[in-house]
This record gives sequence, C-alpha cells and structure tokens, in this order.
Amino acid sequence: MNDYKLRVTTIAAADELAAAASLMMGQANEGTPVVLARGFPYALREGQASELVRERSRDLFR
Repeated sequence: MNDYKLRVTTIAAADELAAAASLMMGQANEGTPVVLARGFPYALREGQASELVRERSRDLFR
C-alpha cells in the first residue's frame, strides 16, 4: 500500500478561499460584489504578486 501525505500549500489555500468566496458572491445576479474572509490562519510574510503566477505548463486555465 502506498503512503500518501496530505499537504496544504499556500496556493491551495488561496484557491479554496477563492472558491468559497465565489459561492458566497453567487454566480448570477445576486449582487454581492465582495466577500470578506476573516479568521483564516496564515503567517504574515513579505512576498510578491509574481509568486502567485503559475508556470504555463502547470496552469490549467490558460
């Protein structure tokens, strides 16, 4: 039997928060333009927006 370890990456957590916000905003004309997510535990750190851009070969949405 293979042993797999469940890992949560920063990108995975951001994707999950975005998906939850999308459900809260609605997909049609519900009229909720923004969702404020509070209480998510994340470590503050310095970073750049370029860290969020995936390589073309790993990006499923291009």
